[in-house]
Amino acid sequence: MPDELSAELREYLKRCGLSENKIAQCNGRTRLYHDLGIYGDIAEACMEVLAECYRVDLSSFEFEKFFPREFAGKNILTRALLWIVPLASNTARQRGEWLPLTLKRIDHAIHNKRWE
Repeated sequence: MPDELSAELREYLKRCGLSENKIAQCNGRTRLYHDLGIYGDIAEACMEVLAECYRVDLSSFEFEKFFPREFAGKNILTRALLWIVPLASNTARQRGEWLPLTLKRIDHAIHNKRWE
C-alpha cells in the first residue's frame, strides 16, 4: 500500500476537503501535518470524520502527539501574540516536534475500526 490509496482512504480524504488533484499526489507515506499541512481545527475535523463516518475508535488517539493546535503557543499570552503576527505562528509551528501520521496508518485504522 505504500503507493496506492484504497478507495476508502480516497473517500476519507475527500471528506476531509482535499481536492482530487491533491489526493492524486498522495501515497501511503504521505503525512497529514508534515506533507499536507493539516493541523489545528482542520485536523480535529479530519479525526472526527474518521470516528463518525468510519466508526473508528479513537479513544487511544493523542492529538497533541501528531498535530499542533490552531495556535502553537503554550500559554494565553504567547497564543495572543502569535495570533497578531501570523508569520510568527507559522514559524512556531514549524519548530515543533510532532510524530508523523501517515495515510497508511489512517487506512489501517479505517479497516481495523480502532486506533493502534
